[in-house]
Amino acid sequence: MKSIRQVASIACLVIATCAQSVAMAALPNIPKPSGGGIGGAAVQDGDWLALIGAYFKAGFIILGLVLGSLAFFAVIGGALKKWKEYSDGRAHLADFKEFLIVGIVLVVFVVMLANYAMQTMA
Repeated sequence: MKSIRQVASIACLVIATCAQSVAMAALPNIPKPSGGGIGGAAVQDGDWLALIGAYFKAGFIILGLVLGSLAFFAVIGGALKKWKEYSDGRAHLADFKEFLIVGIVLVVFVVMLANYAMQTMA
C-alpha cells in the first residue's frame, strides 16, 4: 500500500510533465544579429554555432565602442583637470596643450583600433 505522500508526488510529476510539454510547444525563434556571423557569412536557421559566433562578434563590437567612449571621457576629464591646474597657476599653458594633443591622438588611435577590429571580424 502506497502512502499518500508517494501518490501525491507521482500525481505532481505527471501534472508537471504535461504542463511542460504545453509550455514548450510554441517557443519563439531567437532573432539573428544583423551583421552576420564571424567572417561575414549569414546565419542559417538551426546553426547554433554561427549564431553564437554572431553574438560574440556583436559583443566585441560593443566592447570596442565602450572602450572608445571611456577613452574619450578620460581625455575630457583629464583636460578639465589640467585646465583647473592652469587656472590655479600650478601648470603652464604648454602643459595643457600637450595634454590635449596627446589625448586627441589617444582617442583617434582607440577609434582606429576599434574600427580595424570591426572590419577584421566582418
